[in-house]
Amino acid sequence: MERLDFNGFGGVNLAATAFGSADNPPVLLLPSLGQVRQLWFGTAAALAEAGRYAICVDLRGHGDSDQSPDGHYEFDAYIGDLRAILAAMPNRAVVVSAGIGARVAMAAVGEGAPHLVSGLALIDANIWVEKAVVDRLGGAMALRSSIFDDPTKIVDAVAAAYPSEPRPTLTDRMMAAYAKRDDGQYEWRGDPRVLAASNLPDMEERLTAAASRIAAPVTLIRGSLNETVSNEVMEKLKALIPGSEVAEIDGAGHYAASDREDDFNAILIDFLERQAPRAPLTFIAGSEPRILRDALGCFATGVTIVTTMNADNEPIGLTANSFTSVSLDPPLILFSLAKTSANLETFEKAGKFAVNVNHIGQQPAAGKFASRGVTRFDGVDWALREAGGSPILAGSLASFDCTTHAVHDGGDHLIFIGHVNYASFEPHRDPLLYFRGKFRRLHFA
Repeated sequence: MERLDFNGFGGVNLAATAFGSADNPPVLLLPSLGQVRQLWFGTAAALAEAGRYAICVDLRGHGDSDQSPDGHYEFDAYIGDLRAILAAMPNRAVVVSAGIGARVAMAAVGEGAPHLVSGLALIDANIWVEKAVVDRLGGAMALRSSIFDDPTKIVDAVAAAYPSEPRPTLTDRMMAAYAKRDDGQYEWRGDPRVLAASNLPDMEERLTAAASRIAAPVTLIRGSLNETVSNEVMEKLKALIPGSEVAEIDGAGHYAASDREDDFNAILIDFLERQAPRAPLTFIAGSEPRILRDALGCFATGVTIVTTMNADNEPIGLTANSFTSVSLDPPLILFSLAKTSANLETFEKAGKFAVNVNHIGQQPAAGKFASRGVTRFDGVDWALREAGGSPILAGSLASFDCTTHAVHDGGDHLIFIGHVNYASFEPHRDPLLYFRGKFRRLHFA
């Protein structure tokens, strides 16, 4: 068991706990509103034993994750968090999510991140929620932020959301969502504003469109006694999501994943073994591009910041790991730039560029130059070696100031070959590496 942290939407830190080896296929377990990641620990342990890398995450404003600094917990903020976590994964993950988490997963994947997942397991997923149910759930969620003097009253508050279904079982994992105060009373571990504003958004049209675009394998899981997520709802959602399947746990309600954990784990692991097997993934021309990207990610590279000057004599730069040497005589190097890059035209017109190889102390700069919506050169020490050159970042492990020698078409990228006019390097620092989607450092035996 290992503590992890992810950088979510807007810089909110998201706490997580991982089970198993990071070399195994990842499974991300996302709770619903009001729950904390410990609720998934039993399933995560079973997944680890089955050869998976299980990661349980606290939603923003829940448990050990940061509270939203502006106090807003919009649906799109949760979507942004999920996409940020998935993008930080070493490989595509299967997402297991319940309740509002299932709605977030459907929207995140269906609206633009199909390449980030290898499957979805959605528990109690429902797009078509009646207003009376929404109102009752909102009241029940707000009740959870009360102060309790008895753990059984916490169960009463949780059960109030679904009063006609089997009551949930009081467990240590349920109690993990509450902290015992010095006065002996219990309070919810999170931002009360989350629960006070937890009414499900009216997004039937949006979620219907998103669900219909999900291309990954999907299993829809419900308890047979779940009244608000009926079998009819499951069949309707199954018809909407191409190729999805339905699994039911007999005699369970909304709390099937926790109160009937063995049954739930058996369904989940069976789905994983059939739809996301642990055997090596294979890319064949025409396959999902993310598989090729994951395979290429097995080749560790250095990290560079490529720079130039625009027509207004302003510095432009971005993080790239597509750098390599080409020739010593003449001295040529190259990097590639996506045709969708906002900086493509600037680099084409500039006729020059510099490649700054990063050392381990420049990881913050590498992250900054890979981010959108920031002024990348703010606070960065840089200079031109000579008039007409490109920005050289101070302290770089190595820097190459180049004139553009040639530009070649490279599929969805352009390949920029540069003639090296000047190079400098620092022999006493260690390189920053990039491997399987993450920054890395050298480890010496």
